[in-house]
Amino acid sequence: MEETLEVMNKTYRRFLAVGMGFLIVAFGMMIVQPFGREPSLILAAILFVIAFIPLEFARRIARKMAMLALRGE
Repeated sequence: MEETLEVMNKTYRRFLAVGMGFLIVAFGMMIVQPFGREPSLILAAILFVIAFIPLEFARRIARKMAMLALRGE
């Protein structure tokens, strides 16, 4: 069980890092606006939507990890 939790923890961290990276880039696009006002805001909105996909996977993995840790001792 420890190996399973370890692998799930690595996967969880990767998905969380990717999702947070997309969010940081989206915020940066909103603040700096490198492509002009409207294109940067549209791209930032798209990045926000894309960022929620790996964050949702991370949430589901965290839930499975918690259930596995609580069920098996």
